[in-house]
Amino acid sequence: MKKIILTVALVALTFGFAQEQRPQQGEKRTPPAEAISICEGQDEGSSCSMTSPRGDTVEGTCSNTPDGKYFACKPTNPPKR
Repeated sequence: MKKIILTVALVALTFGFAQEQRPQQGEKRTPPAEAISICEGQDEGSSCSMTSPRGDTVEGTCSNTPDGKYFACKPTNPPKR
């Protein structure tokens, strides 16, 4: 019986750590590192493009995030969620 409980607990812990951490509603997201590096040394409003994880080319402009923490490539037509 102890082995079963220990096994179930171990599986539950493993599953818990394996979950992808997504921001909750209203929580701020950090721009991808590629979006930040593309705009290094660029002016506000400069054109930029990057490749998405799916392999699509994403066009945008360099701008500050609303909280002012990051200067990154902001997609012109962001994907719908």
